Amino acid sequence: MSVAPHAGAEPTGAVGWPRAALLSLSDKTGATEFAAGLAARGTRILASGGTASHLERAGVPVTKVEEWTGFGEMLAGRVKTLHPHVHAPILARRGSRADMHELESRGLLPLDLVAVTLYPFETRGVSLDDAGMVEEIDIGGVALLRAAAKNHDGVIVVHDPSQYAEVTEALARGVTPADRRRWAVAAFTRTARYDGCIAMELARRSVPADEPPPLAAFVLERSRTLRYGENPHQPAALYVPAGKRVGLASHREAKELSYNNLLDLDAAARLVSRFERPACVIVKHNQPCGAACADSVSEAYTRAHASDPLSAFGGIIAVNRPLDHATASAIAKQFVECVAFPDLSPEADQAFARKPNVRLVRLSEADRAEPGAWQWKAMAGWALAQREPEGEPPPWREVTKRAPSADERAALRFAWEVVTAARSNAIALVRGESLVGLGSGQTSRVDAVDVALMKAKRAGHDVSGSVLASDGFFPFPDGVTRAAEAGVRAIVQPGGSVKDAEVIAEADRLGLAMLFTDRRVFRH
Repeated sequence: MSVAPHAGAEPTGAVGWPRAALLSLSDKTGATEFAAGLAARGTRILASGGTASHLERAGVPVTKVEEWTGFGEMLAGRVKTLHPHVHAPILARRGSRADMHELESRGLLPLDLVAVTLYPFETRGVSLDDAGMVEEIDIGGVALLRAAAKNHDGVIVVHDPSQYAEVTEALARGVTPADRRRWAVAAFTRTARYDGCIAMELARRSVPADEPPPLAAFVLERSRTLRYGENPHQPAALYVPAGKRVGLASHREAKELSYNNLLDLDAAARLVSRFERPACVIVKHNQPCGAACADSVSEAYTRAHASDPLSAFGGIIAVNRPLDHATASAIAKQFVECVAFPDLSPEADQAFARKPNVRLVRLSEADRAEPGAWQWKAMAGWALAQREPEGEPPPWREVTKRAPSADERAALRFAWEVVTAARSNAIALVRGESLVGLGSGQTSRVDAVDVALMKAKRAGHDVSGSVLASDGFFPFPDGVTRAAEAGVRAIVQPGGSVKDAEVIAEADRLGLAMLFTDRRVFRH
């Protein structure tokens, strides 16, 4: 049995104002103010269990769902809003005389606004055991959002408290069809993301952690359009996980960040976050052309820029410490596209005053963190997935007669971090904690060694006493020979070649120290 509209309400409502609104909210942030604002203009407020109690305590006039339907909750709350007297007032076509007459014959007002926040499956359900998890799967809420979004020509659908102010403002000025379509798209996006998360979590629990997931469901939304893609003739845009606020925030962006800028920014942020000491990384065309650690971020920048000044021209710079005036002043003397940092001082900000085209980007912890366990790469109509194994990597092994000194070992650690960020085949030459030469993207290992040595020579670096990291094994001894002849004294490489014994013998003959990581780090 349903109930008639409460005394004083106008069945037709104010012009453009909701006659009745349904609120079913897991997250009740801002609910009181939103509902009170609607009620003040004559909207009848209908609410489910906990939401109704919340509004009653705040003094907002509210009709409970069970009073509206004449049917109480069932199954300890599992069934609350799944009732024809709830869904018919949402789905009724406002332009259909038959639909509206059917509602009127049952004493039902059209529900012109539906606000639902779903059970927090993404944050709570995934942390519970199976029994607890399934109880965090919202059924009625998803049905309400989908019904309201389907009938958005006549129903306003709200899925997040952050929308309350926007909806209230739109009601005051007059809701447009574009408003309704935008909110419907947002609601369907929300339910798609919600169902995708549930499906992926259920699938994840059905296979071992190191087995590729049988299902992947991602929903992305456009964050911004870009001037163009990798090349001027290609349209492009930046997308982010739907419903999530990414931490990437431009501090100053007089000129918009480009597609290539964003790729390089991601590469620089990932590499610089690997280092515990003050560090600076310079990236050009998705490759680290400068990298260094030092006692201060200013010194780290100076050393990173010295790695390869020619390639650093027009690069992306990232630091892992707050940007100070000294560092900013040094950077401002160069041509640079973008500078990324966790924070910056007012003096550092001012140092770029005469460089309006330098984009300044504040990186949050989330921006510098590694992605989820599985890393995805989209292709033409298909995708690849891989993950890093859990736990510590294999311990490095000394395979030559000479062991590296403590200083050499520290330099090899730094070199290994850098070479993991370069394109295969890659070779990184390092002195101390500074990159002095990088050979990357080569089709042979010895070519990568030659390119690294060439770049070191061009930049005026003394390679004598340097160390070398290789992202893959040496298939022949020739790369070791070239490196040793130039002055390299220690090498770290994965090992695993059928000619490992010959490579090690050549290192012994030349007096090199060599370590095996037993883990390859190709990056295509």
